[in-house]
Amino acid sequence: MAACGGHERRLMAVKVPFLYAVLVAAFGRLVAVFTDSGQTSHFNTNAVGINYGRVADNLPPPSVAVGLIQQLKAGSVKIYDADAQVLRALAGTGLQVVITVHNEDIANISSSPLLADQWIQQNVLPYYPSTLISTIMVGNEVLSTSSFGNDGQGAAEAQALLVPAMTNIQSALEDHNLGASIKVTTSLAMDVLSSSYPPSAGAFREDISAMVMQPMLELISRTNSYIFLDVYPYFAWISNSENVSLDYALLDAVGVTGIEDQGLTYTNMLDAQVDAVVAAMEKVGFPNVTVVISETGWPTGGQSGASVANAARYNQNLVRKALASPPAGTPRRPNTFIPVFVFALFNEDKKPGPVTERNWGLFYPDGSPVYSIVLSADDSPVSRYTQPAVPSEGNGSAPAGTQWCVVSPVAQVEEGSLQAALDYACAAGGDCSMIEPNQPCYLPDTLVSHASYAFNSYWQRSKAKGATCNFNGAATFTTSDPSFSGCIFEHT
Repeated sequence: MAACGGHERRLMAVKVPFLYAVLVAAFGRLVAVFTDSGQTSHFNTNAVGINYGRVADNLPPPSVAVGLIQQLKAGSVKIYDADAQVLRALAGTGLQVVITVHNEDIANISSSPLLADQWIQQNVLPYYPSTLISTIMVGNEVLSTSSFGNDGQGAAEAQALLVPAMTNIQSALEDHNLGASIKVTTSLAMDVLSSSYPPSAGAFREDISAMVMQPMLELISRTNSYIFLDVYPYFAWISNSENVSLDYALLDAVGVTGIEDQGLTYTNMLDAQVDAVVAAMEKVGFPNVTVVISETGWPTGGQSGASVANAARYNQNLVRKALASPPAGTPRRPNTFIPVFVFALFNEDKKPGPVTERNWGLFYPDGSPVYSIVLSADDSPVSRYTQPAVPSEGNGSAPAGTQWCVVSPVAQVEEGSLQAALDYACAAGGDCSMIEPNQPCYLPDTLVSHASYAFNSYWQRSKAKGATCNFNGAATFTTSDPSFSGCIFEHT
């Protein structure tokens, strides 16, 4: 789903490997995952990722959005640009970050190694490794774009420029000793295929198969990178709902009659779509390239089948499947870990197209959850969705109706003011020892996370004396326990 338009298609060398290794050890977030191809990619096997799009005019600031991502217990985040404010907000969180080269920048970067190097110097070096940039996505669904840039270049020329741009970005990373630490890729929508059913018949479109896909996959294979796939069973289902069961699209294998294809059985649409791309890669000589599901999800409103209940059901089934141990994989790639990014963090009110396009978020713009879900295997196991979800309790010990005082997701507060409020909470009765270095609540080391802990500690300990949860508008109540891992937020 292209962030800009939805499915309406949407020189100084810096030596960082040691710092990178230290951060990896400290955060314990990055895991070397060996696929059946022998390639290594860095993805958290205990948490799925989230797509953080910002095609909206009513979203909270990045510092608050990052707090919500942490509340989801996501392992990684993909953004559709390289916004400085967002990258600064992600610093020190341990989240793996995917940044994006805009489609309109591909033409210049493809023709100029110097511009590629300048892009790295501007968008990577100032932030890495404090912000754990793991991947650069060169363009978003470029092979699905009907026009390119502002000068009317056609899709064919845009597609021809994609691999040279990826190559120049890769070379620039290598010039800064980052070629092994940060991977280069691009995203593909399902319309790169001319055939997708049955999965074994998967084949790339003739216009891109030899000219684009073969050199792209050669680059990805040579650099031990991975290909991003944007896979939406919802759209496959709604286009053929008379012949495809909703359970098959929602990843509910119970009661689903499997589809047989060359001795393999498919019990859900997602596996069939992914394997169609795998089959297409096999046909052009690259059977072992690692795949990452860079976008998938289910809408909560709009067209038929788009509902909160179905979205919760799909995404909870998705998390359970993605984080299964041992890995579930697909029929064509069994027992293989396939990283996943859920679409999306927020409902985005400025996305064009039908209402469905604006209703994919796990959160409303005010920071309240559309439904309850966690994206990590470290939390309570996710069960089959059967009824509208209620806020989860982080440590299982808080009684119903318990409130916590945390940073408001919609408050527009300067960092200096928020720091002053945090300092007041600690000095006026809050116990802030747990957010000191090496303590259970120190990480993530962000102002929002620390302030939430301090606000809550102050209010819980002082509310009997008339203390309020306000802090000049910076705080609000929540009934969803913000505790995580070994960090327990007080409640009385």
